[in-house]
Amino acid sequence: MEQFDDIRPYTDEELPAALRRITEWKDFPQAIKFIYPNGNITEIKERLLNIKTAHEFQATLMNDAIGRIINTTTDGFTHSGLNHLRRGVAYLFVSNHRDITLDAFLLQRLLIEHRGDTSHIVFGQNLLSIPVMEDLFRSNKLIRMERGGSPRAFYDSLHHLSEFLNHLVINQRQSVWIAQKNGRAKDGNDTTAPAMIKMLCLGCQNDPLQRLTDLHLVPVSISYEWDPCDLMKANELYQSQKGEYQKAPDEDIKSVVSGIIGPKGKVHLTIGAPLSKRELTPADGEDLFEHVATLLDHRIRGNYRLMPTNYAAYALLTGQHTTGRYTQHTIDGLKARMSSLPHGEMRRLLLENYANPVFNSR
Repeated sequence: MEQFDDIRPYTDEELPAALRRITEWKDFPQAIKFIYPNGNITEIKERLLNIKTAHEFQATLMNDAIGRIINTTTDGFTHSGLNHLRRGVAYLFVSNHRDITLDAFLLQRLLIEHRGDTSHIVFGQNLLSIPVMEDLFRSNKLIRMERGGSPRAFYDSLHHLSEFLNHLVINQRQSVWIAQKNGRAKDGNDTTAPAMIKMLCLGCQNDPLQRLTDLHLVPVSISYEWDPCDLMKANELYQSQKGEYQKAPDEDIKSVVSGIIGPKGKVHLTIGAPLSKRELTPADGEDLFEHVATLLDHRIRGNYRLMPTNYAAYALLTGQHTTGRYTQHTIDGLKARMSSLPHGEMRRLLLENYANPVFNSR
């Protein structure tokens, strides 16, 4: 594992020092009060410092944190498809990506409760710019994905990541979560990047089709009734279209916090059936990576749980109303969000973020 020291999570030997640094963080008492409103800070700190493994950390404090988020910021978290997973089998979960952290962490809660394990999580290096965030994420089995650099350096980093993912899933039989493309879907379109599928096969000495088969790809779809970051996403898309967007230094952290504490309404996560070798096999003349990306798109979009906000936004954009799919309260909620945006184009982008899953389902 030494060859992956630059991108791997903390080992169990490194974990105690990381947890101590977390307890010394100036905002630690405030964060703990969010998870345990009536808890004793000293007792909780002591309990945290006695944790010896990443699994124990995830099964206790992190599982409690996700439960607290569900109870205080959602109107219910539901799920389906756990029956597709077999105990003792490692999977590569390929997920749509709406929230920076919760997409993966909600899956971890399900895995803990129903399988007794968790997966590794591939996150971009941008989330590791603050030391306490690095400690928190690397204690949660984070795998660092490099972004940027020269074309050669970027290729080398992807090759390195590919080797690690294959080592984990195929050799060590440990599951991994990865987003279907680089970055969140800010326009509501869940699209798999063929380059991400190709990355999984970099350096493959055998048949790439067999490599993808051995990874046990599982499509995952998560949907939020309300997106706490919808206004920020609409602004980013608008500024990007004008060629004026530049990410603020603390923007990613603001998105993480907004996604955690913001109201989300109903949330649903669907775990699809693992993709078989027969399904992964392209037709004659068809590119393997394009075929697998399209297959994942079909499954992820097909398993996406459409929410009242999706139908309401579709109605506002098209004038086509679907009886019983939403209420006037949902319409009013969308209009209130739109009214806080200064430009008509930004308001349209916000609606499209919610409506595109409906367009894609037709």
